[in-house]
Amino acid sequence: MSKKIILYLIIILVLVSLLPVFNCKTRAENIYFINLEGTIDSSQYSFLKRGIKEAENSGADLLIMEINTLGGYVNSALNIRDLILNSSVKIDTFVNGRAWSAGALIALSGENLYMAPGSSIGAAETRPKEEKYISALRKEFAATAEKRNKDSLIAEAMVDEDIVIEGIIEKGKLLTLTAEEAVKLKIADQIVNSRDDLFFEKNIEISEINFITKSNIELVSSVLTNPIVSTLLLVVGFSGLIFEILTPGFGIGGTVGITAFLLFFAGHLFVGSAGWGLMLLFLLGIILIILEVFVIPGFGVAGISGIAAVMTSLFFFFPDKSTAVNVLAAVVIMTVLSAVILIKLLGVSKFWKRISLSADAEKYFSHSSRKDLVGKRGIAVTPLRPSGIIEIDSERLDVVSEGGFVDKEVKVEIISVIGSRIVVKESKESEE
Repeated sequence: MSKKIILYLIIILVLVSLLPVFNCKTRAENIYFINLEGTIDSSQYSFLKRGIKEAENSGADLLIMEINTLGGYVNSALNIRDLILNSSVKIDTFVNGRAWSAGALIALSGENLYMAPGSSIGAAETRPKEEKYISALRKEFAATAEKRNKDSLIAEAMVDEDIVIEGIIEKGKLLTLTAEEAVKLKIADQIVNSRDDLFFEKNIEISEINFITKSNIELVSSVLTNPIVSTLLLVVGFSGLIFEILTPGFGIGGTVGITAFLLFFAGHLFVGSAGWGLMLLFLLGIILIILEVFVIPGFGVAGISGIAAVMTSLFFFFPDKSTAVNVLAAVVIMTVLSAVILIKLLGVSKFWKRISLSADAEKYFSHSSRKDLVGKRGIAVTPLRPSGIIEIDSERLDVVSEGGFVDKEVKVEIISVIGSRIVVKESKESEE
């Protein structure tokens, strides 16, 4: 009898010892974790794209995406949703705080949706609040919910305040659900108290998890592409160029301005919100403006074309039209104020003469054809770069120098008149 008992005990011990083995077979061996927190924008998309790609390349069994966001840009949210739905890796989402607006769409994209107590999901109001945008986003929510076997009407009610669901939401309000309500309506699959509880539910040891975090360059790019920071960088960039125009040579204004522009472009290029084509268009615009200021007399086609190229390129750097308009409006207003301050501090005459060649200067005359001027000598009243203004017998003339730069108050001689173009060179008297 005692032998049988001993035999039974041995069998029980063997079975108990095998339980961890069976448990490991049901456990995902290659787990990844990534955190989506803050505004949903192109930098978040770039980060999540890298993280999901890393999990796919490693043959991960599961990627858990923790979400806490008030929303963001719809285009970025749609791109992230597509990443999740099309990924070869199983992706579960965990709302630990809020999944509002664009964040709700991302949360619904997960194969399983978990929520922490006190969390909420929904309130996906479109901006601008127009029917074409509401309709499009509503269908994106519905399609995502259907893909994950969830109630599509509940998902649509998060976007469209005209949807009425008896006992759940009335007309004129957007649907937002607590964790308990989301589970009850089968939008969320389960409530878990914390990240650690979620790991416990899935039988995952923290030591087994590969945590994907933002690199230093991703952190910097997310700051640089923030609309407020982008606005400040552009204002500093344009103000630096204005300062450079107002002062001789190349100095601190140009250095600061170029640095600000480089930071703006680097951030947007890294996250993929714009390509090299837009950057080249911007550069072309700046070159045209510089040519208009320093080379071409007056302010005409080149200057206007340059401004148009700059504004067009910047418009497409931003994720949506409303953001682009708001940022560019702020940039224009702040840059104009900056220009006024700089002109007051550094002198209006220098600036205005370079832009308009002193069209309002006293005793300034146009000249359709003045052959009689050839051989006459005068004084440069502005620097000739190579265009500028000279004065002969109390008459001010718009001229171009033959030999390049001529300083102010240097004696010059008119050597030819072709139509309205008067060409001068530095007088031999000055050279002596």
